Amino acid sequence: MALVSTRTIALWALLGVTVIWGATFLWMKLALNAASEVLGPGSTEVASSLFLTMRFGVAAVLLPLFVKGARRRDALCPGLFGGAGLLGVLLLVGFLLQMIALENITPAVSAFLTSLYVIFTALLSLFSARHRHISPALFSGVALATLGAAFISGPPQLSFDTAEWLTVLCAFLFAGSILSTDHTTRRHPPAMVSLVSFCVVTLGAGGFLAYLLQQEGAPSLAQLGSLLATPGYLLPLLGCSLLATLVALTVLNHFQRHVSPVRAATLYSLEPVWGGILSIAVGAELLDPWLAGGAAALLLGNLVAELGPKKAS
Repeated sequence: MALVSTRTIALWALLGVTVIWGATFLWMKLALNAASEVLGPGSTEVASSLFLTMRFGVAAVLLPLFVKGARRRDALCPGLFGGAGLLGVLLLVGFLLQMIALENITPAVSAFLTSLYVIFTALLSLFSARHRHISPALFSGVALATLGAAFISGPPQLSFDTAEWLTVLCAFLFAGSILSTDHTTRRHPPAMVSLVSFCVVTLGAGGFLAYLLQQEGAPSLAQLGSLLATPGYLLPLLGCSLLATLVALTVLNHFQRHVSPVRAATLYSLEPVWGGILSIAVGAELLDPWLAGGAAALLLGNLVAELGPKKAS
């Protein structure tokens, strides 16, 4: 009974993560728009690396202050640094590719292509000894969730140029991060996994930013300071840092180990549903049949993935 209760709590906690993540596509797009106005065209790489450096850096500093488990020196070991370090690298490259691609595609297309991590997670799980068996119901849920994500904003306007392919690669890396989270948080304290991975992303993004600033025509430090003081960039940055990183990723690392990676990925696919609801709430878009149908398919996919295996057993 205790295991069932723990899994139920984990599912609700991960559902809360998807609610927060629903706003991130809009936040990142707003931040890039603000960066283009302040730094000028062609500043996407600098703006993205600065965004990730600050987003994960602030989270890394605050996490030990609010989470006692992130202060466990006894947990420091090569295995922790190896597993959490790999997770950090996957997140770093995935988020960089996602933000760079967002300059040339809409948030809706980005959300759909990123949601392909549901399929990639299922495929990668087939090569995992722990999760090799995936029930037909779970596969059906994966298919429905992917279909819902594809059409929640209408038929996806895909041309598969460089931006689209970068986002597909980003989805593959996020699938790897889901499996890496499952593997690492079962062996090491989740809060320490969060802290190390946050630090890896911060150092990697900061190093990339330092490299970009050495290039000819790069923005000055004064321009970066001006960008950070711009509300259109600062407010999305704080939202992503405090809510989508410090809170959401810490909760994810703590609870995802209680569900299978494929089930977790299917649940995460609800992200565009909350993004659509948020857009409607702020008047950015109207409720239409595509949004309603896509959301219904996503919800049905999660119900099938959750209830189908129980019914079969």
